[in-house]
Amino acid sequence: MSKTHNENTRVQVPAILHLCKLGYTYLSDIPEYDHSTNILTSVFIDSLKRLNPGITDLECKQLLEKIIIILGNDDLGREFYKLLSSDSGRKLIDFETDPTKNKNVWHVTSEFTCKNEETGDEFRPDITIFINGLPLSFIEVKKPNNTEGILAEKDRTKVRQQNKA
Repeated sequence: MSKTHNENTRVQVPAILHLCKLGYTYLSDIPEYDHSTNILTSVFIDSLKRLNPGITDLECKQLLEKIIIILGNDDLGREFYKLLSSDSGRKLIDFETDPTKNKNVWHVTSEFTCKNEETGDEFRPDITIFINGLPLSFIEVKKPNNTEGILAEKDRTKVRQQNKA
């Protein structure tokens, strides 16, 4: 019986298991999402309602549309960061409550393809982290001593970072 040791079995799965132990929920089936921003729309809207009692469905949809527009700006995400971290009266993330008791929804998934229809740019990070349906981080994992893979990923990331939107 031969064992297959690859990037997936040696680093990706253990990293995801660790995140799940920290409280993330693994998404094997991605729910409805906005293809231009990769926001998990139903999770995002449910989270908005939980964090902002009294917010209407219309206001949730308007805020989602605002975020979609903001994320297309050529400002390296500055306006989105201001919206995310501001005290505008609408919470996107619960920053105040004790993390063990907070109202945020933490998801992780693997190999989630991110596409930009306008530019044709596409990449598939090893791990994507969502907080309240917002894809806020991605992780690329590499097997130990995989110098060529690390350098190739560094070059790909450098090219992606040139897109200010």
